[in-house]
Order: sequence, then structure tokens, then C-alpha cells
Amino acid sequence: MKIVNDLNFKKQAHDLGISVWRTPSFLFMMMGLITIIAMAATYFLSRNYDDPAILVIAESVVVIAIFSIGNSIIREVEQIARVNKMKTEFVFVASHQLRTPLSAIRWETELMLSKRREGLNEKQKEGLENIAQLSERMSRLVGDLLDVARIDQGKLMLKKEKINPVRIISDIVKSLSSLIGAKDIRIIFDDKKEFFVDGDAEKLRLAIENLLSNAVKYTFNHGKIEIKSEKIKDFLVISIKDNGVGIPESQQKMVFNKFFRSDNVVKYQTEGTGLGLYIAKNIIEQSGGKIWFQSKEDVGTIFSFSMPINFNP
Repeated sequence: MKIVNDLNFKKQAHDLGISVWRTPSFLFMMMGLITIIAMAATYFLSRNYDDPAILVIAESVVVIAIFSIGNSIIREVEQIARVNKMKTEFVFVASHQLRTPLSAIRWETELMLSKRREGLNEKQKEGLENIAQLSERMSRLVGDLLDVARIDQGKLMLKKEKINPVRIISDIVKSLSSLIGAKDIRIIFDDKKEFFVDGDAEKLRLAIENLLSNAVKYTFNHGKIEIKSEKIKDFLVISIKDNGVGIPESQQKMVFNKFFRSDNVVKYQTEGTGLGLYIAKNIIEQSGGKIWFQSKEDVGTIFSFSMPINFNP
């Protein structure tokens, strides 16, 4: 399958935003074909001609052709890298600039709703509550974009401190209680266990929140979510199992890609950026752990991740 994808020049051209003949894979294949043809031609020339000058000319042509195509590949890759860097830098700067006005909008709406609520009529209250919800959603999106930009630039800084992921999960479950209650979802979780790992509490909370909120959003009403934590060798393994919509098998290889949302998910939940799993994967892996999943459409999904255990609790 990977070889087929590598040879799909049209798809690569679409993904990179360039013409087919400029894709690195196409240029590389052309270089290989020209090399094979040139070697075959040199072989037949050497059989039919004894003049060394002819062979030198033939070999020179081969070298020039290979050098020209190789140079084209390098230039295309450099251009793609520059464009990608500019895009990442733009996202980073734009997200930073958006943070300040969004924060101001949130503070003003919260102030109006908390301090001056009694002076508002029902329509005004509803309007301010909608503004507060939309600004909160935009703030989350901006935060996700900043994290993605940091990951792409290799600048995602993680603190190293002793933390208890079980306690973090317990706090996240409480923060999602209104959504869990609205969907009448049963949570099965032993929050009395004590495991300690080395990691960044804030970032690990973000990773787990992405996994758990997805489980809640994509589990059917009256469904069930089971959260397990166990020690396996020197690692703490946490799994979040739901009986929700699941992920189609044909799309599972793209789950941790940026902006990925499976086709069946969009039917149930229109909101979402498709960045949560990409961020969670990078946070967990940069913390020394691993993340994986099992899923079956219309049956459910199990997301699991491991973290090295801290042996000095």
C-alpha cells in the first residue's frame, strides 16, 4: 500500500500543491529510468565501438542528465520546505495575534453575565451566552493551532514533573460532567489508583482531554465509557474504551494526521478541528510514551497510551 501511495503522483501533486511533473517522486523515478536507459546505451556502445571518446561522451551525457534531474529534485524539495516553514510561521503569528482580542471578548462577556446579568433581558442574556460559547470555541482552536505550530517547528516545550494521570483523568471527567449527563453516558473508572509518571501536567491533561472528550462526543446516548489504568512492566498504560460510532477501517491509517475527521463522525458531530489526536500523539510520544488504538465502525473504539512510570512516588 505504501508503494502504491508513493507512486500516486497525482495525489502527491494535489497534497503539495504543485504539478505532477514537479513532484519529487516523479523526478526521482525519471532519474532512475534515465540512468537505466543510459547504462544500457553505454553497454551497447561499448560492444559496438572501440573508440574511448564515444564512451566518454556517452558517460558525460549520463552524468549531466542525472545531475540536472537531481538538482531539480533538490530545488523542488527546498521550495516545498520553505513554503511549509512560511505556512507554519504564519499560523503561529496569526494565532498569537488572535489570542488577545479573543481573551478580551471572553472577559467582557463574562463580566456582563456575572456582574450585570440582572439588567439584561432574556434575549440579551442569550446573545451574550452565545458570544461566550463561540469565543471559548475560537480560543480552543487558536490554542490547538499554536500547539500544532510548535510541534511542526520542534518547539513544543514539555516540563518534567511527577504527576498522577489518574487524578488528571478524574478532574477531566468532572469537567465533562454536563455533557456526560446530557447524553446519559455511564463512566466506569477506578479513580483510587496511584500511579506516578514524569511529564508535563498541563500538556498531558490536554492530550487526555482530547481523547476523553472524543469518546464522550462520539458515544451514543445511554452509552458507556470504560477507563482503565494498569502497570505493565515499567509503563503505566491507560485505555479509554467507548461503544460509539467507531472509525471506518479504510480511514484508520489517517487517524493521527492533522485535520483528519472520519466521514461517519461528521454526521454526528459537526464541530471539531481534527487536530486533537495529532496533538495528543505528539505530546505522549515526546513524553516518552506511545499511543495506539483499535476501532470498529458502529461498535466502538479503544484508545490506549503508555507512559514511563516514576519509581520515586
